[in-house]
Amino acid sequence: MQIDPKISPRATNNDFRNQNNLTNILILSFFLLSLIGILNHEMWRDETQAWLIARDASTLTDLYENLKFEGHPGLWHLCLFVITKFTHNPFAMQFFHILIATTVVWIFVKLSPFNILQKTLFTFSYFPLFEYNLISRNYSLGLLLIFIFCYLFTRKKRKYIILFLILALLANTNIYSLIISLCLSATLIIDIFRIYRANNNQLNRKQFYRIGIGLLILFLGISLCIFQLLPLAIQGTDYNIKPSMGKAIVSEFDYLLRSIKDLAYVLRGIWYSYIPIPNFFSYHFWGYNITDISSYLTLLASCFSLLLVVFAVSIFIEKPIVIFLYLSANLGIFLFSWLKFLGTLRHHGNLFIIFLACIWISRFFPKSYNIPKRFRKLASYFKKNQTKIITIILLIQMLSGVYAYSMDLIYPFSKSKATAEFIQQRGLNDSFILGNKDAIVSPISAYIDKKIFYIEYNRTGSFFQNPQKKIIKNQPELIDRINKIVTDNSKNNVLILSYPLNIKSDRLNITSIGEFSKSIVAEEKYYIYLVEKDNG
Repeated sequence: MQIDPKISPRATNNDFRNQNNLTNILILSFFLLSLIGILNHEMWRDETQAWLIARDASTLTDLYENLKFEGHPGLWHLCLFVITKFTHNPFAMQFFHILIATTVVWIFVKLSPFNILQKTLFTFSYFPLFEYNLISRNYSLGLLLIFIFCYLFTRKKRKYIILFLILALLANTNIYSLIISLCLSATLIIDIFRIYRANNNQLNRKQFYRIGIGLLILFLGISLCIFQLLPLAIQGTDYNIKPSMGKAIVSEFDYLLRSIKDLAYVLRGIWYSYIPIPNFFSYHFWGYNITDISSYLTLLASCFSLLLVVFAVSIFIEKPIVIFLYLSANLGIFLFSWLKFLGTLRHHGNLFIIFLACIWISRFFPKSYNIPKRFRKLASYFKKNQTKIITIILLIQMLSGVYAYSMDLIYPFSKSKATAEFIQQRGLNDSFILGNKDAIVSPISAYIDKKIFYIEYNRTGSFFQNPQKKIIKNQPELIDRINKIVTDNSKNNVLILSYPLNIKSDRLNITSIGEFSKSIVAEEKYYIYLVEKDNG
């Protein structure tokens, strides 16, 4: 790098030190905010589900069996499996998760090509600060692997074995990361052919063997992912199908109309992920966009989604390999969402991550394609203003992230932790604990470190397994089942429900002892009862 003779080396070194100090402050601030956040975050069922699957697995075979109906490969669960061999306190998962999120921020602010303002805004934006940080899921692990790939892919000297290993791990993170992994793999392979042609169709022996070994690792990684997802596919369960497919279809026209509505929702995923403005008018803001409050705003969001796609295509269009990655990854997620599972904001967030990854990678490739004249004016406008537009998007993301973080700090995210503390404080931990609606009651099992008798399964368990349960249709049926389950012994029978009991039983004495309601996750409210056989 040539240094301007008018600028002294000391000034250059001072600028570097100042920027380095600023990035260090960003990383430290992020970690401290994350630590404060998880100390005040009550985990909801999807967080504790992974923890319980890992906690209740004695061996890797058990872990595989527990994962059969999850719909996600098990890299995250494998990490938790190791942690649970040292502690059963779920806070360990939360702390491990913020370490991953902090590493994501470290890589972004230290190694990415974005300017310092954009790095600052990203650090405290919605997905890094809240959705993929305070909420302990496998998405942050996927984000980490994507950013590592971007850094290694854009280095002058590539280490192909490591690159393919990263992609193999990414494929085993979650179903969305699998789609992104396949698209990144195709991008890498296409670029290998580009380099091969640029070198007069020659590769040295070391490169050839490294690429071959890397491809083998990738093949094994993707095969392992498919092997884990296969039981769910064979089962044919509706556990992860898109919601509208579960409704009765009155006619072909009805089916067509719902498919169009689903397609429009999938398209709006671009807006939701790029501009995740929460619904400020609702206490239960999480997972909802401000545009959801009105059909007119929803239509506007669909239009802006198209505009955002046009913007992205315009700034990438001169670099074919980047436009291939952007379009293929978006199309893959669109098709999965439309045909299989519509998803929510945490799933849509992958669309924004793809956008950031494409910007990162695009800085590495020179222009290699001339824009057709009819597109040149629009593309020229977007390219000229891309820094401003990206900064505005990140600014909105930051404001949304700070809002979501603050709401989680002030209000309970779930009432599961408060319910578990109540059970422990009342000395009921050793009681015979029953629960109905296992998906909602399961977080309590994680907090009290004890299995619960799930009435739907008629057995003791912890994590929920939707395909195996028998749904209870009404409260009389619930009372009838409870009567057959509870025993007349020295132990208390504690019943945990996610709804209040509205009927009485002539065979059981049921006493309400606690109610925990009003949390950000609306359905995670709990009603606690003592149950005894009526021997009168």
